[in-house]
Amino acid sequence: MGLPIVDEEANTQAGPSGAARRLRYTLRVSVLEQCQLDCRYCRPGAVTSPTEAARWLRPDEHGRLAELFFARGIEKVRFTGGEPTLRKDLVDVVAAWSRPAIHRGARLALTTNALRAAPLLPALKNAGLGTLTVHLDTLRADRVEGLMGAGACVDAVWDTVDVAHALGLPVKLNMVVQKGRNDDELAAFIDQSQARDVEVRFIELMNTGSARGYVKEVFISGREIVDVVAATRGARPLPRRHPSDPAALYQTHDGVVFGVIASDTEPFCSDCDRLRLSADGRVRGCLYQPGGLPLGAALRAGASDAALLTLLDAALDDKRSHHPLVQVVRQPFSMADVGG
Repeated sequence: MGLPIVDEEANTQAGPSGAARRLRYTLRVSVLEQCQLDCRYCRPGAVTSPTEAARWLRPDEHGRLAELFFARGIEKVRFTGGEPTLRKDLVDVVAAWSRPAIHRGARLALTTNALRAAPLLPALKNAGLGTLTVHLDTLRADRVEGLMGAGACVDAVWDTVDVAHALGLPVKLNMVVQKGRNDDELAAFIDQSQARDVEVRFIELMNTGSARGYVKEVFISGREIVDVVAATRGARPLPRRHPSDPAALYQTHDGVVFGVIASDTEPFCSDCDRLRLSADGRVRGCLYQPGGLPLGAALRAGASDAALLTLLDAALDDKRSHHPLVQVVRQPFSMADVGG
């Protein structure tokens, strides 16, 4: 058997079926779908019930699947939810992906609403966590619960940022921009980015089909977001750090770097290297892809590593865009359904 055909510049090679396959991937691991908050664009649009705890992949199951994913070129793993810190065994899950024998230098990251994260960060770092992303849609205490739900707290985010920095963890800050709700705060987020040493990323709302009314009411495009910042702070475009990074980067006239993720209006499907693993072990190659292949169910049914790799390979070979701009059959879902 000859060596696989590799295109290093395009980060692809021919897989066993002959289909183009990437050499390197990033993986988003949804450890559960539950969340304490009630962001208007997420939770009210949910079309399925969250996966019950009995069906969540256990830490040992995460460890076994980690070996398979790393064997297929995973370079970065991001743990998401819902809210991942709601899992009492989150540290064990992260540790399962960071065992030196298998993780091969992959970067481990966490996205959180920060309500429970601060006291967990020392243990998470010891378990292998390398970077942190916190989510906050407003800097105003009088506005945060209206946008994100009861219990949302601005101070909890900054407390978490302080702890992360004390531990040497780099921090990014995600904000979903909503017209007439928080788009008047873009300059303030830039200021806090500079003051708090975090990189802010402004996120365009994604129309996943389950909250169409709200999305239509508050949608603001990535281009409009850049224009708003540019009007007061300047916005010089920078190269993406990696072609597959979702955030387009800009720099203000005083040197602050910020990102804009415009998945709806400026999709990056051709460069996408993301895979997604659901709380119960379904793997999919696109956020918009329905269902996914049941890797976790096969594992629990006693499948061998070889059989699991065959299933994973099928997912890799089938990776393609299901974005709304692509004419394929899709079903409505919310970010709550797929775990962020």
